[in-house]
Amino acid sequence: MEKRVILAIVICAGIFLLWQQVFPPPKPAATPPAPVTSSAPATTPTTEPATPPVPAAGAVAAAPAVNHPEQEVELLTPAVRFVLSSAGGTLKHAQLLEDKYRTVKSDPTSGYDVVRTSTPATASMRTTFPGSTFTAPPDGSWEVSRPAPDTVVFRAETDAVRIEKRYRAESARYRLQLDVTIENKSAKPETDHLVIQVFAHQDPNGKGGGFLGGSSANTASVLCHVGDKTERTSVDKLAKETVDKGGNVRWIGADEKFFLMAAVPFPETPPHDRTCTARGLPAEIGQGDLTFAEREIAPAGKTTYQFALYTGPKVIEDLEQVRPGGQKANLDESVDVTLAFLSRPILLVLKFFQGYVHNWGLAIILLTLFIKLLTFYPTQRSLLSAKKMQKLGPKMAAIRKKYENDKQRQSVETMNLYKAHGVSPFGGCLPSLIQMPIWIALYSTLNYAVELHRSPFIFHIRDLTAKDPFYVTPLLMGGVMFLQMKMSPTSPDNQQQAMMSVMMPIMFTAFSLVLPSGLALYMLTSYLIGILQQLYVNRVDRKSGGVA
Repeated sequence: MEKRVILAIVICAGIFLLWQQVFPPPKPAATPPAPVTSSAPATTPTTEPATPPVPAAGAVAAAPAVNHPEQEVELLTPAVRFVLSSAGGTLKHAQLLEDKYRTVKSDPTSGYDVVRTSTPATASMRTTFPGSTFTAPPDGSWEVSRPAPDTVVFRAETDAVRIEKRYRAESARYRLQLDVTIENKSAKPETDHLVIQVFAHQDPNGKGGGFLGGSSANTASVLCHVGDKTERTSVDKLAKETVDKGGNVRWIGADEKFFLMAAVPFPETPPHDRTCTARGLPAEIGQGDLTFAEREIAPAGKTTYQFALYTGPKVIEDLEQVRPGGQKANLDESVDVTLAFLSRPILLVLKFFQGYVHNWGLAIILLTLFIKLLTFYPTQRSLLSAKKMQKLGPKMAAIRKKYENDKQRQSVETMNLYKAHGVSPFGGCLPSLIQMPIWIALYSTLNYAVELHRSPFIFHIRDLTAKDPFYVTPLLMGGVMFLQMKMSPTSPDNQQQAMMSVMMPIMFTAFSLVLPSGLALYMLTSYLIGILQQLYVNRVDRKSGGVA
């Protein structure tokens, strides 16, 4: 029975990995750090009345045609180097400065770029105005100014409106505030339809591919938080279809496995529905559009849209701090873990251990021990039940032989045998099935925790989220698993037992060769503890005398 349980677990694990391959989880975007100065208090985007009236007689003179060359402006914070472009007033780069995210520790310019783009046309925070009564200014018409060290302002004009995009660094990590203001220069009301865009760039080398590559893939996706749910669509899928979602759109973003770039609009009074559209572009790029409801701007009046921008790693604490206008944004839902109600506590425990040992690999070992202690009782019952079933093997074989032509009688006699010896046929299965959600949540936690990204363990393992470069951990894990299975109670079907004791370690070793080394470390530790527990069960069984 124990072997069948293990086989069921293997099948479940295979189904889980296959599910991830068929419906791959979204991956994070890059990581921007925190600004130096605090941002101004949040205000609700409103349409302001005109101040000085414009004479009804005479039309506003057309803005002169200009075509400034692109100018890049750096906005430096302790955690992120933001690069803004005058070609559309966009966010072109967000390079993380913390040591953990640098390719070369001594080179601050080698940090991971969350927003990376090769052209201004696919830079995030691009604004367009489809369906408005005025035309959008061309990219070359934007002028840039620096009113304060933590602020960059872009301005452009058309015949009818003056547009300003003001970026300001916030005191919280990985954050900017963006204010988009449209001022009516004409003598008549203007209608405004703002669309703000983000772009997800798929790394061709991070797509995974194949059954064994799915868990280590780094898929880029476009995200829309609509109502109470985060809708995630991979760039690969967007190449085949366009996704439209309308209603209470709380934010829009682009992410990869460990990083997120998100634009969160401040709440409007009164609230209006918005639309989120995701589509695919050439060169494996996904585009996300956040479209606002129509606003009318009176002559000489103006309207302002405010955004909290998050551009950084998916650290739960930082994501939860994004609350534009004091309203929770639910950016933490961008972390695409399975069974979040279990994964979140597991991550907290992992962080707790890391705070003491200051090494994420050691923290994984301690977490594995902690999980084993929590599941000790059900595991113990499962192992003891397997021992009893093993000793009943000859009697069960005799019943099968005696009633081989009467399956119903065979089942009745088998149940009577179980009852006479106090053995439950589900004693070995149910405890393992109860633990299955914990194992799945733990797998998801270790696979998607940005805290483990580029975190070394010992010797050759320099990144617990990458596979073991020399396959030492997976091969050790396979050997330890094989040893544990040889120690486990023998199934009544010896041929089946022999096959499983060889095939299962081979299968798990094959999986571990491409899984993050942190997961392989967890499995290695788990099987080592399993051997110790099996030795303890064998000792208890010998003392109790087993089944009479």
